Amino acid sequence: MPTLLKKYFSFMWSLKFAIFVLLSLTSTLIVATVMESQYDTPTAQYWVYHSAWFYLLLTLLGVNILSVALSRLPWKKRHTPFLIAHLGILTLLAGSYFTDQKGLDGSIRLTEGDTSNTVEVNSPQLMLSEGNKVRSIPMEWLPPNAEFKPRTFEEYGLKIDRFLSHADAEVSFVPANADVDAASAQPAIQLKLAAQPKNAGQTVMRISQEYWLWAGDPAWRSIQAGPARLNLETELMPFPKQLEKAGSPQIKFKFESNGDLTYVSETSEGKTLQGRLKKGQIVGQVINPGWRMAVKLTIESVLPRAVSSVNYKPSKIQYGNNAPQSAIHIIAGQNGMTTSGKPGSAEIWLGLGDRASLSSQGRTVSIGYFPKRIVLPFGIKLHRFDINHYEGTNNPSEFSSKVSVVQAPEKGGEGKPVTISMNEPLTQNGVTFYQASYEDGQPRPVVSIFSINRDPGRWMKYLGSFLIVLGTLLLFGDKYVKGRSARKKAIVNGAPKVPTFQHEVQL
Repeated sequence: MPTLLKKYFSFMWSLKFAIFVLLSLTSTLIVATVMESQYDTPTAQYWVYHSAWFYLLLTLLGVNILSVALSRLPWKKRHTPFLIAHLGILTLLAGSYFTDQKGLDGSIRLTEGDTSNTVEVNSPQLMLSEGNKVRSIPMEWLPPNAEFKPRTFEEYGLKIDRFLSHADAEVSFVPANADVDAASAQPAIQLKLAAQPKNAGQTVMRISQEYWLWAGDPAWRSIQAGPARLNLETELMPFPKQLEKAGSPQIKFKFESNGDLTYVSETSEGKTLQGRLKKGQIVGQVINPGWRMAVKLTIESVLPRAVSSVNYKPSKIQYGNNAPQSAIHIIAGQNGMTTSGKPGSAEIWLGLGDRASLSSQGRTVSIGYFPKRIVLPFGIKLHRFDINHYEGTNNPSEFSSKVSVVQAPEKGGEGKPVTISMNEPLTQNGVTFYQASYEDGQPRPVVSIFSINRDPGRWMKYLGSFLIVLGTLLLFGDKYVKGRSARKKAIVNGAPKVPTFQHEVQL
């Protein structure tokens, strides 16, 4: 063996190198554990568990273990416990790597009665399509404070210039372009609700809040503003003639065909107040709806043809399970320049799960920002979600889902219903379903969230752990047997001679 190669192997199986690797791994795992407890698991995975240098440390550990085993060549029978233990460590490392590369860790959300075979993985991806050209692009998730490098897709004329790890949506409404159809462009008004003292000397908390009403979406046509409800209708989308007797104050706005804005206000006692605002004189008008809490409504702006616009800002919650999903900002055209010559005029924010179309320089690209999806060879159907609470509280004591596995007819079709609870998972075709969480609904929770896991390297990790334990037991057993044999041999050969000393005493 060449001298250089001997030096290499002697270093790789040396005790100094082993101590360096073990101390480095121990320090790294301590840092990762503290990071996971202080922040969250995805952050610890990005900075430590999925980092290149952590994989390097695990590789160095494997190289050290293999080098030590090879250093005993030629192997003899007495090396068997030592070799078994080292083989166990290598098998354990290989199983962990196999799971990391081929495993599955995601979730499925199901509403009662629904069936799904699609698992969402915590790994975002970008879907781009233009004409017959479709491309799926993996997007790396970055934790807060990590550096984001802008990405350019020249074939589509797009650039992602901003990334938010956890983002809150801000919905506003803007005037629609002339080419937007009437179904998408609907009237919108912006209201400012303010509470003022009704009488002199009366103490009332001053409250001021702005609200948008938009006729293009049922969720925006009726808004709950504290105890009151604000409603908007048009000629094509009318509300019932009489407001619902809900026992709470309400006001209904309506855009007339001539552009006027009429309103009908109703108090909690059932009294009504009507009014009409002329076209061109609507903005800035103050309406006193006659409600008990002395509220005034100011019309801040009116958009006869409006479309929704969603922007995202960094969320106040940046870590933990309650942190919202990520968002990206995309601009079209070279360096964000469009045919109008305005930098960044063709741009859009997309939160995880959103899709949109972006037009610039005579081309339209459909964009989707979704979590990565894995399709299972079978589906799972949610029949019912059950939840129990601790007595006298709303805190859940246990919850479970009754589900059934749905396969192709030739493979048995729909199976018998089984229950998945927090301590009773379901395993099907190597995929394990855990009851992870739920979404509360009224009048009862109807959305169940399952954690999905597939661990193809599990048997290797189990085998590696068994070999480590077996090798350790054999090693200690061998030492015990050898020690016992040595003691017996000493007894058979007689007791060892004890040296004697002669002392001369002079009197």
